[in-house]
Amino acid sequence: MASNPVVWFEIPTQDIARARAFYEAVLGVALTRADTSAFAPTTEVWMFPMDENLPGCGGALVQGPENPVGPGGSLVYFACDDCGVEAERVARAGGAIESPKEAIGEYGFCVIARDPDGNRFGLHSMR
Repeated sequence: MASNPVVWFEIPTQDIARARAFYEAVLGVALTRADTSAFAPTTEVWMFPMDENLPGCGGALVQGPENPVGPGGSLVYFACDDCGVEAERVARAGGAIESPKEAIGEYGFCVIARDPDGNRFGLHSMR
């Protein structure tokens, strides 16, 4: 493999405004709306910040008929300086903690949470 296996992620939502507010509040970032009018006119997409010169992948929140919402599915991990900090923001932003911050040996720490749509996501840090 010439690159990391994950190149993009999408988190489906039934309420794009609520999902955007949730992830912006928890992660302390601003999402950017993508123009999908030419290829997916019934889908709304808000992209997470990304720098193509840094490692990792980009991704987005998506709302549309081709993006069903529900528990299970993919699990996306967001990088954090200290995942406990972002975990403290989850409930205030409308989500829930499924598994609190725990050590995962030499791989650092992680938290498993749910967003307001019930999507599971992870928070990861080395401290």
